[in-house]
Amino acid sequence: MLPWLLRIWRLLPSPLRFLYLRLRYAHFGVGLAAVIRNERGQILLVRRTYSREEPWALPGGWLEVYDRGIEPALERELREETGLRVRVGRVCAAERTGFAIVLLMEAELLDSTDSFRPSAEVSAVTWVDPDQVAQLSSLNAALLARARSPGPDVPRT
Repeated sequence: MLPWLLRIWRLLPSPLRFLYLRLRYAHFGVGLAAVIRNERGQILLVRRTYSREEPWALPGGWLEVYDRGIEPALERELREETGLRVRVGRVCAAERTGFAIVLLMEAELLDSTDSFRPSAEVSAVTWVDPDQVAQLSSLNAALLARARSPGPDVPRT
């Protein structure tokens, strides 16, 4: 059955293949979170106005369909929600939660936190020691734990 389906797949025009993939696999949202450290090793957290369960969390947001990649999306989210500019680095962890897959990305703060501007989504920012994150957000603690632990060795071919 699969060879037959693959032959049909090859004949379909690209827009139709894309539409199928979008309908078939668009079950998950992609969340983006930034781990931003200061010179003392503390981690930047934001106070979210919309969450009673975990009001303090790593800064971030959602990948939107119009974003041109995950790095610009995270930079956009932080700028919109905090007024702060960042330079986004590598993905250092991923965690599945509910309907979302959250990517934790390293980021460098380009502005001082004195430049913070509250928004409808974020009311404050603070620096905390890494061990305090577990007390404030279980998802963020899981992401940070994944980022610290080395992944499995994958043989290169």
